[in-house]
Amino acid sequence: MTPEFVRFRRAATALSAASSVLLTGCALGGETNLPPFTNPATVAYAASTGVTIATMTRIDSTVYFQDVVVGTGRTVAFGDSITAYYKGSLSSGSVFNSVARPSAPFTAVLGTTLLVGWRLGVPGMKTGGTRRLAVGPASGYGYSNVTDQITGALLIPSNSVLAFDIEIVSSVAKP
Repeated sequence: MTPEFVRFRRAATALSAASSVLLTGCALGGETNLPPFTNPATVAYAASTGVTIATMTRIDSTVYFQDVVVGTGRTVAFGDSITAYYKGSLSSGSVFNSVARPSAPFTAVLGTTLLVGWRLGVPGMKTGGTRRLAVGPASGYGYSNVTDQITGALLIPSNSVLAFDIEIVSSVAKP
């Protein structure tokens, strides 16, 4: 796949996920019979995720982090433009998305367009570092199912806890 197609696919997936969340929120219409969101501290994680909640730092009840490699560059702040490699997986270890070398890294503004889990878990990282996040559904995709936009395959089931390994390649302060 060409880098342009990969970027297009990611953008389409993000737009679809955002629309799903908005539409789901409207469709629920005050639904009160939904189960509570899964707590990331009570989930069993596959070894392949590398997540051990007991060794992680709690940001809030839905996001935990651990610096796997502490970077030596500038400290990332909310609003910065970041370039990163990452792997996202379910707590079961099933990888739903990744951007890895030698592919071009993912670039985004660390702001409102990213998952709440990233907005809470990435600031404070240093460029060159790798951070592991455990993200509960309240800071992830909530009660929305996320599907592959091409195949229709279910990637992230509703109420899923997610694990991310994020390596910050570069960050640029907001103007």
